[in-house]
Amino acid sequence: MRRVYLLALSGLLALSLAGCESKQEEAAQKAPEQLGPAETVVASAAQMRKGDLAAVIKGAVPAKRYEEIRSEWSRRVKEEPSSEKDKQEFAEMMGKLTASDAETKLYAELEPELAKMETEMAAQLPLMVGMGRGFAVQALMESKELNDAQKQQATAMIDALAAWVQSANFFDRDKAKAAIGHVVGTARSLNLQSLDQVEQMQFEEAMNKAGEAYLGLSKTLSVYGLDLDATLASVKAEVVEQKEDLAKVKVSYSLFNQPLSFETEMVRRDDRWFGKDAMKELDKALAPKPADDAAPAEAEAEAEAGQP
Repeated sequence: MRRVYLLALSGLLALSLAGCESKQEEAAQKAPEQLGPAETVVASAAQMRKGDLAAVIKGAVPAKRYEEIRSEWSRRVKEEPSSEKDKQEFAEMMGKLTASDAETKLYAELEPELAKMETEMAAQLPLMVGMGRGFAVQALMESKELNDAQKQQATAMIDALAAWVQSANFFDRDKAKAAIGHVVGTARSLNLQSLDQVEQMQFEEAMNKAGEAYLGLSKTLSVYGLDLDATLASVKAEVVEQKEDLAKVKVSYSLFNQPLSFETEMVRRDDRWFGKDAMKELDKALAPKPADDAAPAEAEAEAEAGQP
């Protein structure tokens, strides 16, 4: 009978996730102008699952801001190129990760470290996790920027993360081999040997590569029980309150099989919905800096003071 209950529960969970995924796909197929505040959140989760970072960014900012971000990418690549040291380190790392025997060599390097960590840390891990959780929760409780509901949700997330760290078994050799396989496979699929290649890319192409890297990271973490894809697939959103161009949205999701939720504020600009806090930070980051007239004035004063 217990097995029947478990099978029934598994079936209900699968149907629930399938429903979430279909709603996400439906939202992701719509134009940004057709999305409501809740659908905007759901569409972003669907795009993130695919590793489509360009679409995530494009959906998160107004069209004008997106063009500014693209221009900023090009400007920084030209004006702030990578150092020779960075280029050398990147080339060495990618060469190591894409070598024909990369999996064998990387595991040979990692295994002694795993054995050492297992000997020194395994018995102390529960205590270390407990202390880390205590410090994190205390910092949350002392925060003046979060309200009680936000503190409660953040504490629930910390508890879920703490439980995961204790159960993940980072010292397991088979998991290490599987994780290395994902890391190496991702490096090979990126097909990048130098930072010069990255700096020659257009913004969207660079974001596509970053999306591939994210998907590889997601697979690597799933080996240890942190399933980002399942978490994103579980994302649901509903409008709690809406008044003209402002809306409050409740976002629900599952992390380590624990239901979590939070509320976020959305603002409408140019017939589209965006995260209110994200827009504030973006406006601040892209705001034109005031001309610094102090330095020329000081130089002129010093020059006059030096005259007889």
